[in-house]
Amino acid sequence: MKKPDYSRADYYSKKAKAHGFPARSVFKLQELDNRFKIFSKAMRVLDLGASPGSWIKYASEKVGDSGFVLGIDRNPLKLPLNFNENFIQADIFNLNPLDLKTKFGSFDLILSDLSPDLMGQKSTDALRAISLAERAFKFAEILLKPGGNFLVKVFEGPGYEDFYKFLKGSFASVNSSKPKSSRPNSREMYIYCKGFLVGKIKE
Repeated sequence: MKKPDYSRADYYSKKAKAHGFPARSVFKLQELDNRFKIFSKAMRVLDLGASPGSWIKYASEKVGDSGFVLGIDRNPLKLPLNFNENFIQADIFNLNPLDLKTKFGSFDLILSDLSPDLMGQKSTDALRAISLAERAFKFAEILLKPGGNFLVKVFEGPGYEDFYKFLKGSFASVNSSKPKSSRPNSREMYIYCKGFLVGKIKE
């Protein structure tokens, strides 16, 4: 079999397609998983910003047949669903996490790869990314099991430090990382939070 040629175009994009993933973002998740040991068998996972489907596919393979992955995105998936996966096409600002809890129960892990439509203004883009991350935390606040974990994407810039400090008040440990597979000019950071300390909705 001829080996894939990654020397032209984007290395990670071509590598993703060669391995059956629709987007290069799978290698970001793989790097973060290798560093933080995010997944385990039989986990229940919620994936926010799931389209085109690379993170759902990776997560479902990691949690195995006894696990479950629910993806949410305003855009459609580009992969068929496996039996241990589900998907809702919707804007997260139009969804009530309490309704999701009634239908699907709680989760061991919530992933958020949500990203704003970039405007090219670094400060504006960073603030809009924080808004999405804060919305993702609202889902975590309601849908995470006590002791559960949360991985969320943000951009370095205004609001980043304050959001990081905020998360430290709700989890036993909080760490950040920029995967090597992120584009060199990207300001994206991923914050991984372990051990959810709040088992109920904050009043």
